[in-house]
Amino acid sequence: MMNSCVQEWLINWFAQNAKADREELYKNISENYFQLGYIDSFEFITLIGDIEDEFNIEFENDQFEDRSFSTINGMTTIIEGVLANDKI
Repeated sequence: MMNSCVQEWLINWFAQNAKADREELYKNISENYFQLGYIDSFEFITLIGDIEDEFNIEFENDQFEDRSFSTINGMTTIIEGVLANDKI
């Protein structure tokens, strides 16, 4: 259930801020959003700030090095992991 909530929030963010519509985002949910040209490095910084504010979390530096961080699916998993660890 949390997956769909986090993932839906990310899809909404990309739909509002990226160069892609929801249908395209869902189609490419496991693809690298930098390589697809959806956002640039400046927009990525905005995305991270928005995620941290929305979910009241803080990412660790090593999480940014994880290749899955560059896909919506991967980012969903990482956010869920941070949220789960915060509840322990």
